[in-house]
Amino acid sequence: MVALLASNAVLGVAWAQRVEQGPGSLVGPTLGGPADSGLPPSVPTSPGTPELIVDLSQPRVSITSAFQGESLLLFGMFDPPGEIVVVVQGPAARETVLRKERFLGLWLNTGRQQFDDVPAYYFIAASAPLQRLLARGAGGEILSLDDRLSSIRPVRQRSPARLAEFRQGLVEVKRREDLYPANFGHVTVQASRLFRAELPFPSRLPEGTYDVRTYLLRDGKIVAAVSRPLPVGKVGFSAQLAGWSTDEGPLYGLGAIMLALVLGWLGGAVLRRL
Repeated sequence: MVALLASNAVLGVAWAQRVEQGPGSLVGPTLGGPADSGLPPSVPTSPGTPELIVDLSQPRVSITSAFQGESLLLFGMFDPPGEIVVVVQGPAARETVLRKERFLGLWLNTGRQQFDDVPAYYFIAASAPLQRLLARGAGGEILSLDDRLSSIRPVRQRSPARLAEFRQGLVEVKRREDLYPANFGHVTVQASRLFRAELPFPSRLPEGTYDVRTYLLRDGKIVAAVSRPLPVGKVGFSAQLAGWSTDEGPLYGLGAIMLALVLGWLGGAVLRRL
C-alpha cells in the first residue's frame, strides 16, 4: 500500500515523500522479556559486563481512531558510573522523495529520488550532551540522525550534491510530521543508578516493530546495551477497517461507494424537511 504524505511550499520548492513498503508483521516478543542477545560488536560479553536493566511503561503503542500521539516512559537501572543513551528507530522501508516547483501557478513534480533502508522514525535521548559523548569516540553503533541518513542507499545514483538535496527534502517532510524530532530527548539519572526518559510518538506514527535500544557508556566507550522491540499498530475498528481494505479490496471499495450514496440520500432528505 502506497501512502502519499502531503507537503508544504518551502522557498518555492516543496517536498513530498511516499512509502513504498507496507507495514510489516506486528507479531513479536513482548517487552520486559530477556534482552536482545545480539549486542553491538563493541559491547564486551565477559561475565564482568556492567548490569543494565531497561523496561517500558507499555508493551506496545496502540493506534485507534482517536489516536493523537502518545508518550511512553522508559526506565531502568545501571551499575554506576556511566552515561545513558537511548535510540528509538522505526522500521526501515523504501521511500520516494518528490521535488515540486511552481510553474505558471501550478505545483509540478520536477524530480524524484528513491532511497532504501530509510527509518520511519528516529529519536535520541541522552543523559549528557550527545555531541560530547560522540566526540569521545563512543563507537559506530550510536548514530546521530545525520550519520544514520548518510547510510541510506539511493536506488538511482546522482551527483553527491543532488543526493544531499533530496536527503534534506526527506528530513523536511519527516520533521513536519514529528517523525524526526529536531531536539534530543533528556535521560534523567537519579541516585547515580536509576534513570528514566520520555519517548514521544506523534499522531502520524507508521505501523511496524520499533527498536528501542539503550546504551551504557563509560569514558566514551559502550560497556552494555539492551534492545527492546516495541510493536506499533492499529487496534479496534480501525484495525478491522484497514484489514478489510487490504484483504477484501473490491468489496471494501463497493461498500464505501454504497455508504457514500446512503449518507448523501439521508443528508438530502433531512435538508428537504428543514
